[in-house]
Amino acid sequence: MDDDIHIRERKICLAQNGEETQAADACAALRGIKGVYDAQPVSSSRLTLSYSLKHLTFELIEELLKELGFYLDDSIPAVIRRNIYQYLEDNAREGIEVIEEDQTLACDIDPKIPHEEQDEYWNNYR
Repeated sequence: MDDDIHIRERKICLAQNGEETQAADACAALRGIKGVYDAQPVSSSRLTLSYSLKHLTFELIEELLKELGFYLDDSIPAVIRRNIYQYLEDNAREGIEVIEEDQTLACDIDPKIPHEEQDEYWNNYR
């Protein structure tokens, strides 16, 4: 019962790319992550996500979605909503004393997703 106060439900708006299954695909990817309780598509570009603050942050979920190729809506209301989510979660996690260094992202997603380290990326443009 004490865990219920650490569960957050968030609405996530993805950038519209014309694919009808975009939100459903994102939900399928998120369901395999430790700490995610539920992920349901609301429309082709919107989903509802329930997760534990003890395991995840909205910022971490946002980064994971970007890495998997799901880009978030960049409209002003969506950006403001995401910033409010992050602010509220930072305060809540500080209150329950979650140590970020002790957390690891455990999921069923292929860890071999191609990406470059930031330093290496910028070296290409120097």
